[in-house]
Amino acid sequence: MSDYVEARYVKSVLERARSSEQDEALELVNGLLRDLSSLESLSDTGTQTLTSIRLLALGLVRDRPIHASEWDTVNKTADAWCQSALT
Repeated sequence: MSDYVEARYVKSVLERARSSEQDEALELVNGLLRDLSSLESLSDTGTQTLTSIRLLALGLVRDRPIHASEWDTVNKTADAWCQSALT
């Protein structure tokens, strides 16, 4: 799969997770972590996105409300991944 397709997939799943209840959001985010960690290599921006997703997953596991800024951070890293994949 191309870097761009992977980044768009991540953005799509994150959008769905953000609009879901916390338990479903955690399931979706954990699925992303499994999918991304199975890849042989990630670009620098892909690695940054993976780190942001891990931090988001930790917040969801702790069963605390996720602030909009946390979702915005992970979305910004995914956007940067998409942009870098186009160049």
